[in-house]
Amino acid sequence: MNDPDNNERPQGSAMDNDGRSDHIIEELLKNPAASETVPLEDVKKLVENLHLHQAELKMQNEELRQAQQVIEEGRQKFADLYDFAPIGYVTLKDHTIVEANLTAAGLLGTKRDKLIGSPFFWYVQGDDKRGYLRHVMSVLGGRHKESIEVILRRFGGETFWAQLVSLPVEGMENSRNLMRVAIIDITPRKKIENALKASEEQYRELIESVNSIIVSVDTEGRVTFLNDYGRDILGYTSMELYTHGVIGTIVPPGVINPAEVASYIHYIAEHPDQYREREMEHIRRSGETLWVSWSIRVLHNSEGRFTGLLCVGNDITQRKKLEEEVRQAQKMEAIGTLAGGIAHDFNNILAAIIGFAEMIEEDLPPDSKSRRQVRKVLSAASRGADLVRQILAFSRKTDVAREPLHLAPIARETIQFLRASVPSTIEIELTIKAGKDVVLASPSSMQQVLMNLVTNAAAAMREAAGTIRIGINNIVFEPDAPVIDDVEPGEYVQITVEDTGTGMTANIMQRIFEPFFTTKEAGKGTGMGLAVVFGIVKRMGGTVTVESEAGEGSTFRVFLPIAHIEETMKSPDEIPIEGGSERILFIDDEELIVEWGKASLERLGYKVTALLDSMQALNAFSQNPNAFDLVIADQTMPGITGLNLAKKILSIQPDMPVILCTGHSEAVSTDKAKKAGIREFLMKPLSRAELANAIRRALGR
Repeated sequence: MNDPDNNERPQGSAMDNDGRSDHIIEELLKNPAASETVPLEDVKKLVENLHLHQAELKMQNEELRQAQQVIEEGRQKFADLYDFAPIGYVTLKDHTIVEANLTAAGLLGTKRDKLIGSPFFWYVQGDDKRGYLRHVMSVLGGRHKESIEVILRRFGGETFWAQLVSLPVEGMENSRNLMRVAIIDITPRKKIENALKASEEQYRELIESVNSIIVSVDTEGRVTFLNDYGRDILGYTSMELYTHGVIGTIVPPGVINPAEVASYIHYIAEHPDQYREREMEHIRRSGETLWVSWSIRVLHNSEGRFTGLLCVGNDITQRKKLEEEVRQAQKMEAIGTLAGGIAHDFNNILAAIIGFAEMIEEDLPPDSKSRRQVRKVLSAASRGADLVRQILAFSRKTDVAREPLHLAPIARETIQFLRASVPSTIEIELTIKAGKDVVLASPSSMQQVLMNLVTNAAAAMREAAGTIRIGINNIVFEPDAPVIDDVEPGEYVQITVEDTGTGMTANIMQRIFEPFFTTKEAGKGTGMGLAVVFGIVKRMGGTVTVESEAGEGSTFRVFLPIAHIEETMKSPDEIPIEGGSERILFIDDEELIVEWGKASLERLGYKVTALLDSMQALNAFSQNPNAFDLVIADQTMPGITGLNLAKKILSIQPDMPVILCTGHSEAVSTDKAKKAGIREFLMKPLSRAELANAIRRALGR
């Protein structure tokens, strides 16, 4: 059965949709009386739609409320993040704070409401204001983010370091001269930086104050640091070393190939124990040698990668010099020991040559050619004896006894001797103008002075043609006139040795008299010659000066005080030979000496008992002490020495005159012999005149 209502409702009625409901509501509002004609079904539908709209509205309201809540919560979160962020934020308009978070207020020591409206530059420390204003102009003018570090002052007056990160505001209304600024408290970082800076300055001051060379090099061998002490002692500036490196500067060319420096550096890094301590020879800028003891440490970065070497060096030049002096002194001591060892035998040989030559000379006619030839033999033997005395004097640790002597004849003899050892391309000229030439010295010491000066001059000429000029003259230093060095006023003999050699630089001249200093190649000189000259002359109260220029030759001047002693000296030829008839016991372990002694003394009229064995001589004397008037004994003999033999003889007969002879002995000296009761102590080789006069002195006649 069909619903009548449905049959009466026209198809497409407005009640089927919201549009129809809206139409009915509109009609009812216009004509309330029309409600009586509205179908009941439409009214019901209308009510349903109203309920539906109400429900939808509630849902929308709930959604809106929830959305508002989310927005509010987000806004609160943003506000919390903004206000309580670890970084302060302010917004500036024309330098004035228009917005700030609580952190910014806390950093500046005030409340936010007091902060708003105040110029930000009020809080910038005075010295930083200018930089801050330039920063603001740059940010606003360049329209980009910038950063600056300044000191800010809090309301209470306390200051702190802050980093300001500023960004211009764009795309907003009234954004002109508007900028946002993040304020970051960097005081802890600054404290660390300042502490590091102070530590670095302290470390650098420490490095610069130590008396050690501190240098660092990178993996290629380039200098990256050199302290002041290193620059001073090496003589190079940092720029020179940074530019040229160490090869060819402080490291002599040829020691390390420049192309292999990097490999060498890496080898050290791989074998640090081999190079932890290393002594090396370097060259100062002045050309002087510098010995350095290096302590080398391998450097790595934080990642463990090799970055270079740190080298700390101490100057050991003086120590090396002392070590060399000790080595040279040991060599000289060995030479002295060797000299002493051969002196005895060599002097015995010379004694026999001189003794028998004198006997031959005596037997020859005065004007014979053979006699003149024998005189040459005697002269050569005398020079040999002098040479032995010089060697012994050089090796002795004590001074040789000094006596008044004429310098001129010693100079002539020494120069004549030297001509044979100087190259033929070098001429030697001797000019003597000294009216007074007597000095208080030993002949051997004066020969040493002249020989060393001439030898040094010849070496300076390096076998090139030239002339060595030697002059001897007098000079007077007046009391009121400037004197040389520390020489006392008075009369002096001046010895001048001038050469035409290579000359010397000022640096070499300053060290020329130092022991063991030499410019010669290794093995070609000891460096002792001029040091010996200086020592001898100083002990005599004189001095030595030198004048030289590189390439211009050198002039040495020796000043020796004149000895004002009444002249009683006589030449050996002028000394009369006196004989006698006394009985002499002559003992020597050399057969030639015994033969010469017996024959020579018998010629002088003495009765001689000559023996080769010291024990046999002691037995002979013990059995009949009254059979002898004098005993002559050699010091160095097997069995019993001459000194001990003399003591035993004197214990038997205390007043027995004893003469002790020696070619060389460290065990006995003139003083020691005198204390033992020995009347005369003679050095071999002896001439017959020396022995004859010693006998007369010993006998007291």
